[in-house]
Amino acid sequence: MNKKLDAFTFIAFVKQVWQGNYDIEKTQCALSQTINITAYENEALIGCLRILTDGYYFGTITELLVLPEYQKQGV
Repeated sequence: MNKKLDAFTFIAFVKQVWQGNYDIEKTQCALSQTINITAYENEALIGCLRILTDGYYFGTITELLVLPEYQKQGV
């Protein structure tokens, strides 16, 4: 399932993988500048892939995050 990823959901998710301080507005701006592919189990976000692209030819994976308990399971 792929849902529109908002900053609140992303920050709650990423804090389970990385510790840090995340600004809501900057995070929402960053998310709007990337293609975000998400993985959910029921309603819980368990994985996220962010791609920065030129819109035509090239894309770079900026983040690939999967919750530890779902890693190495094909998410």
